[in-house]
This record gives sequence, C-alpha cells and structure tokens, in this order.
Amino acid sequence: MRIFTRYVGKAFLGPFVFGLGVFALLAFLGDLFDKMGRIATSKAAFAVVAQYMVLQLPYWAVRIVPMATLLATLFAVSSFVSTGEFTAVQAAGFEGRRFFRPLLWASAFVALAAFCAQETVLPACFSRSQTLWREKIHPVWEWDRYHDAVLVPGPERLVSATLFVVNAGTMERPVLDDFKDGRLARQMDAESGRWDPASGRWVFANGVSRVFDEQGGLLSEEPFGSLESDLRVAPRALAPTTKTAEEMSLRETLDEVARYRRNGRSARPLWTAFHQKIAYPFTNIVLCALGLPIALRLRRAPRAVSFAAALTLGFLYLWFLEMGWHLGKSGRLPPVVAAWSPNLVFAAVAAALHRAARI
Repeated sequence: MRIFTRYVGKAFLGPFVFGLGVFALLAFLGDLFDKMGRIATSKAAFAVVAQYMVLQLPYWAVRIVPMATLLATLFAVSSFVSTGEFTAVQAAGFEGRRFFRPLLWASAFVALAAFCAQETVLPACFSRSQTLWREKIHPVWEWDRYHDAVLVPGPERLVSATLFVVNAGTMERPVLDDFKDGRLARQMDAESGRWDPASGRWVFANGVSRVFDEQGGLLSEEPFGSLESDLRVAPRALAPTTKTAEEMSLRETLDEVARYRRNGRSARPLWTAFHQKIAYPFTNIVLCALGLPIALRLRRAPRAVSFAAALTLGFLYLWFLEMGWHLGKSGRLPPVVAAWSPNLVFAAVAAALHRAARI
C-alpha cells in the first residue's frame, strides 16, 4: 500500500468511526425513546431489556454506515482543503481524481464490510432482539387476533380459521386439513375450536370429520358435537410469525419467497427487501462520490456545517429508501427499480456535481 493511500485512508478512518458511533447512538436513542413507555411498563427483567438493547446496536450501526461514510468524506476533504494540502498537490500537477481515489476505495471496503455484517451478524442479533421483544418485553400474542388465518402446525397439515384469538385460545370456523403425499387425506370442519390446557389438545365443536381416498374422493363423513383432536400445538406456538427483512440473509429471504409462493401469498415485499439488501452497501460508494464535490464547495466551512450536511443528506437518503420500499411493496414500482432508485438518484446528482466541480 502506498504512503499516500495510507495517509488519505487514515484521514477517512477517524471521522468514519466518530460518525458511525454518533449517528448510530442518535438513531438508537430515538428508537429507544419511542419504545420507552412499553419498556417501562414491561414485566421483563432488567437483564432481558439490557440484552435487547445490546442486540439492537448492530442493526443501527449497519443502518447508519452510509451517513458515517458521507461524514468521513466531508471531514477528510475539508481537512485537506483547509490545510492547503489539496492546493499543494494540484500545483504539483497531481490530478484531483487520483487524490480522492483512496477515499472511494475506503468507501468500497466499508461497503464490503457492511454487506458481510448484513449477511451474518445483523440477522442473528436482530432476530434474537425481536424474539425478546415479542415474547418477553412486549408480548404481542397477548392481544393478537388473526382474521382469515392460515396456520401451519406441522408438515402436511394446515389449519384455516376466520378468526384466531391467541390469548383466549379460540378459533371461529376452523378447518383442519391433513395431507398425504400432497393430497388431502382427512379434513375436520367445525364451527368453533378452543385450546384445552389440561389435555394439551385443541377441542372442536359442532363440525364434520371427513376422510378422502387416493383420488380425492370422499370416503366417509361423520358429524360430531365435540371432538378432541390430535392437534397438540399451543396457541402461542401456532400463531403465525413473519420474519422481517432484517432478520434474514439473502438466502433466507429467497427461502421465504418460496414459502410465500407455496401458500399463494404475494412475495413482492420480500423481493423488494431482497434487492434492497444488494443495493444498500453500494450506497457507501455513492454517498462518498456525492460528498467529494460538496466538500470542495464547503471548503473552509466549520466542521459543524459538514456534520449537518451529512445528517441532512443521510436522512434524505433514508427517506428515499423508505419511499422505495413502500412503492415496491405496493406494486407501484417493480422491486428492482424500487430498491435501486435511491442509489440511481443520488448517483446522478453526484455525477452532475462532479462535472460542475471538474474533479
């Protein structure tokens, strides 16, 4: 590694670590204050809450990496300009592009590190933190009500219900389907169902039990007033849980897409999240390229101005990212376009500013 590259990289590293810590802390505290009421009234032990907070930090660190990259670029370039180093190398015939190239390489290295964290550390930590939140700190199952629910208690078994109340352990109009080699073998169709903690089974009332042959024809049909079924999955375990994009790697996201398709559900939100996972690390390079001409325009401005610029542009990018997510999820834009549009917009602005600054 050349001395010049190490020198520029060092000028980038310090502000990057500072920005990563400050921005991640600000975002983390904002989220924490939003949840403070629920945490304060929670029955969870302090150790559980503390573990949840620690596990949330990797999420906010990865989320805020582009803003830290932009801040590091602004600080580094402003430092070179204010000390006269940039003017000196220009006078010596050193091209501006070569001068700033190590910053782009540094942002690319950060992008690679963020992608690796996104695929390894982040899903594991975020999934564990969400489990703690849902089950111990803010157990949503206590009041969850699922309308037109399709539940999967086990392989080749489905339960559908017009209403499933988790805390009460009740179902309205439940239908239990058992399959064998992909065909419907048995069906239980009832008016209502309730969980019996004593026997550890679901008990169904006022229904019909049906058996089907290998061709799908009805073999027998028997009505019942009350039937203690062999369904032993408790309400909390039966409640459908949907992983968020942050809890999954790219491979897990594709697996979830396949599961959605098998259940006949739209996978558009997952496809949007999948492409966002690929596009997000490139944001570091785009914002670094955007920061170069902005820093040259600011020149000898105080560092507080650079900090404010990084904060403003960073949150503007996050707003574009959120808009792309909703547009892709709703189908107004194809998932690929929705995921990559923030990068394309900011890259176009960066290119225009580069031409104007003649870097």
